[in-house]
Amino acid sequence: MQRAALKPDFDVLDVPRHRFVVAGDAWAQCRAGEADPSKFGIFDMRGFWFINGNVVRDLAALNNMEMLPWDDWGPISGSDEPLQDEQLTLFDRLATITRSPDASFAELRALYEEDPSLRVPATVFNAVLNRPDTV
Repeated sequence: MQRAALKPDFDVLDVPRHRFVVAGDAWAQCRAGEADPSKFGIFDMRGFWFINGNVVRDLAALNNMEMLPWDDWGPISGSDEPLQDEQLTLFDRLATITRSPDASFAELRALYEEDPSLRVPATVFNAVLNRPDTV
């Protein structure tokens, strides 16, 4: 469905690095005013809330917990409601360490292990089916 709608002009199994913006880069660009958050996402799912969810999912994936794009937990926001300063600070930090995971691996692991809200819980919220799902 996505391939038919988006008509990518590259091999989706070998996406060129210059054709895909990782969540941490998207977050940093938007926070710096260099990019429009509404340009990041897919179909009607766009904006800071979409980006921050992917920053958290990237942290999880870098800790061997690869989740589905619609699995929500912890600090993942479900809408574009304004984020509080402490949330912005957290997402700024997560974006920084997930952008360069090799250079920040110890911090990345420690943050994931030490902050229970960032770890993937036994049950996540499935935003597509609008219900809790067991991991």
